[in-house]
Amino acid sequence: KPMRHINEIIIHCTATRKSWYEDRPVEDAVKELTRWHVEDNSWSDCGYHFAVNRKGEVGSARPVERSGAHCRSRNKSSIGITLLGGRGGQADDQFLENYTYEQDVALRDLIADLKEAHPKISKISGHNEWSNKACPCFDVEDWLIGD
Repeated sequence: KPMRHINEIIIHCTATRKSWYEDRPVEDAVKELTRWHVEDNSWSDCGYHFAVNRKGEVGSARPVERSGAHCRSRNKSSIGITLLGGRGGQADDQFLENYTYEQDVALRDLIADLKEAHPKISKISGHNEWSNKACPCFDVEDWLIGD
C-alpha cells in the first residue's frame, strides 16, 4: 500500500497542567491520550501521530501511515504532533510561556526528521490556524523563524 500524501505538520497541545505525567515516561502519556481518544471520543486510536513531553521525549502514537484525527478537514495529508502542557494558554503566547526548552529542541528535531522522511511537507501550522482554538498556545510561524 503506497504511503499517503503528506504535505503538512500540524502542532497541537494537550491543554494539560505542567505537572501532568511529568515524572512518567512519554509512552505513559501517549497511552493516556490514546485512552481519552478511544474511550471518550470513540476513535480507533490516538488522534495524534506524536507527543512531546516536558523533558523533550518524543512518543509515537498513531502510525504516520494512517491519517490522524487531530484537525478537521486537514487530517488526510498531515501529521499531528501534540505538546504536553498548554493549559490556560493563549493563541499568541510565546512558546516558553507554556512549554520547556527541551520541548522546543525536540519539536524542532522531530519536524526536521519528518521533513526529511516526507519531502512534500511544505507547511508547518498550529491547530489555531484551522480552528477557532488557542491550541497550541503560540504562533507556530513566529516560533519557526525564531521570533
